[in-house]
Order: sequence, then C-alpha cells, then structure tokens
Amino acid sequence: MAIFFNTRGESYREFRNSSEHGFMLEGEHWKSADHYVQAQRFLCAEMQALVRKSAYAFAAKSLARERPDALRNDWHVVRDRVMESAVRAKFAAHPTLTEKLQSTGDAEIIEASPMSRYWGAGADGTGKNMLGRILMKIRAELKETLLAASADAEKRIG
Repeated sequence: MAIFFNTRGESYREFRNSSEHGFMLEGEHWKSADHYVQAQRFLCAEMQALVRKSAYAFAAKSLARERPDALRNDWHVVRDRVMESAVRAKFAAHPTLTEKLQSTGDAEIIEASPMSRYWGAGADGTGKNMLGRILMKIRAELKETLLAASADAEKRIG
C-alpha cells in the first residue's frame, strides 16, 4: 500500500511542506517547512528574512523564484539536508503530526506532485520522491526510538 499526499481531497495534507505547522529552527520561527526551505536557498540574511516573513508558503516560494540571481551556488549539494532539517523540526513541534506519520506503518509515502520530479513523483510517477523518502526515514527513526524505549522499560520492570 502507498500513501499519496499533495493531491486533491487526500487525508495527509499535513505532510505537505506548505502546511501551516510552524516551528522554531536556527533561532527563528518558520510558518511552514516551505518557508524554511525556500529561505535556505539564499545565503543572504536579508533575503532569508524576506522569505521567512512571507504571509504563506506559496508567497515564500514565489519570492524565492523571483531572485534566481541570488540563489546559493551549493543548493544542489545542501538541499536534502535542508529539507530533512525542516521536516524534522516540523514534526518535532507537532506531536499529532508525529502520530499521524507513525500511523502510516510501513506504507510507502509518495509526494504526488506532478510538478516536481525531485521532491515528488512527477507527473508520470517516476520522480525521485525525495520528500517522501525523508518522511519514511524519519518514520523509521521514530519507530526505532520507540522500540528502544520499550525495551528499556521492560528491562527496568523485569
């Protein structure tokens, strides 16, 4: 079974980077994971602040697209790490999201974005789905943490 998000009417909207689940990261409050990721495309603190202060995620993305001349040169090197940091912070700040992620069991998680062949599956479903992979990685780490905590509790009791 696979879980698709970023489609109309789906029940995993919270997994989108544009979901309004704010979090603190690097001493700043971010309104969404998209705000953080788009801001990190720049090394200039002024541009990062402009993106961070955008009213909503689409506005943050639009602002980042308006300044391709200011994009950092190493974006393709750091983007996965940036995305993972944002997703981790988002889920850590919202326990209900963590529970929903864990409730997906071992299902494949796919960002069904026809526009993104890197973060999503792309229009033909053959994209890299890096956001889905990051979500599954975090889910697996949460599962390991819970198993370890349960084993520790059994040792103390038994």
